[in-house]
Order: sequence, then C-alpha cells, then structure tokens
Amino acid sequence: MLTETTGRTPQDLTAELTGLRAVHDWSSVWAGPPQGGTPEFYAWCERYGWEPQTTERSLWVRTRSGGDWTLFPVLGGDWSPLASLRHQAWHIAAGSGQDNPGVHTAAAETWSSYLKAAEAALSTPTWSGQWDSPDFPEPPHPTYWRDREERTLSRNPYRFAYWAPDAGVPGQPCIALSQSVSFPTWTTDAPGASAVSLDVYAPVEFLAGDR
Repeated sequence: MLTETTGRTPQDLTAELTGLRAVHDWSSVWAGPPQGGTPEFYAWCERYGWEPQTTERSLWVRTRSGGDWTLFPVLGGDWSPLASLRHQAWHIAAGSGQDNPGVHTAAAETWSSYLKAAEAALSTPTWSGQWDSPDFPEPPHPTYWRDREERTLSRNPYRFAYWAPDAGVPGQPCIALSQSVSFPTWTTDAPGASAVSLDVYAPVEFLAGDR
C-alpha cells in the first residue's frame, strides 16, 4: 500500500509559487527575521503572509495557501541571514518493500503534473531533466543542489528543474523543483519513498562569504 503524506496537490503548488512571485523585497527576506517571538518578528512574517508555527531554532511557517515552509539560515543556530526556503509539495511512502515498484510508477506519473504546476506560475524552466542527463547543471553555489559526483552516487535529485533568477533584479532567488527516490526503493528489501520538494535559494552574492 502506498500512502501520500502531505495532502497537497499540483494546484496547491501553483498557489504557493504564485504567492512567492508576489514578494518584491527579497533582499529583506534574505536578511532574515528579527528575534523570534518579538513584535518585530511577527510583523516580518506578516509582511509575506506567513504564520509562524514555531519560534525555535528552525523557523517553520505556514502560508495563506496552507503550505508549510522551513526557513534555513546561513549559519546553524542563527535566525539570520537566510540561505534558503523549502516546501515539500508531495511525499509518498510504501507500506512494504513489495510496494516499491508502485513508488517508481507514482513518482514518474506525479513529476510531470507538479512540473506543469510550477510552470504555470514560473513559466518554462531554465533546465529540466533527470539525474543522469549529460547536461545536468552544476550548482551555482555548493549549498544549492548536489554536484555531479554526489548525484552519481545518490541519484538525488532524481528528477529536477530550476529557474535562474532574473538578471539585474537584486535578491531574486534561484528556484528549484526536485524529486527524490529513497535508496530502499530500488530493492524490495525495505519500504521506499519518493518526494517532490521546492527549494528557494538566496542569490550567491547574498550568502556568507560571497558578499
């Protein structure tokens, strides 16, 4: 038996990305929030339509579209500056190893619908393909996605698309849609899983050491 755990749809992904497209002050996003729990912190979240779900070390927010996002800082344990935001758009898990072929089938069928949903908000990606594509792009920064050596070992991201930031627009993010297939899924020894995630990366020049 296969179980989808997020309860989200491709249409929900389009709504999340449409909300991101409405952000006009990305430089302020990457600067990060004020101290958690303060009035300034809540005002910062409200500016982007985010409802904080935690004020602990890892900031987790919910959008007006109902999506959950995790905000990752450049340095662990610090609130700011931010390096990236992540949203899990879809996740399916097998009940047993015998269900793993179904994970592969569901992953292949799902990817095209979520990619089309992203394209509805972002237009045609800069690049899209699979982990073993000869022209798979190298990450503009090591903290973005896995490089060729790591990807060859892990097959992760298994399927991938990204949208480069608009040239000349300060703070514009690099946006990546990726699908993972967990290691057990390639056998029938243990239950596997697959997920589609959206990562929104700070521009290279906004990351520590690149300013």
